[in-house]
Amino acid sequence: MAEVPQISNGDTVDRFYDALAREDLAAARACCVPESVFWHNFDGVEQTLEQASQGWQGLFAAFTGNRVDEVRREAIADGVVQRHRFLLRGEDGLWKAKPCCIFVSFENGLISRLEEYIDLSGSLPVDETTAGGTQ
Repeated sequence: MAEVPQISNGDTVDRFYDALAREDLAAARACCVPESVFWHNFDGVEQTLEQASQGWQGLFAAFTGNRVDEVRREAIADGVVQRHRFLLRGEDGLWKAKPCCIFVSFENGLISRLEEYIDLSGSLPVDETTAGGTQ
């Protein structure tokens, strides 16, 4: 992951996405309070941590890799806003990128709410030489 300015609780977001990239569900969940809420623009549904975890397992099953890059993060009143590309590697070994923006709120340094705005209309090609290689 590219160098991101240090912002309070930003390291929690980094650990969260690093855990997802490693397909380490327990480590991703450890970045969140038990009653955390996850929301996505494409369905408008709030999910519990358990429901979101099931979605992450589906992500792991559907793709051979995932990661974020081109991270830009800023502090906001109750957390951070982050823009990044969410990269997914298909069975063919090629990476595709989806533009994404998240708003994250924290409780005691852990994620309490994550709102994800992701463009599912298509995907952008990824230049392996600038996207951090393969993971």
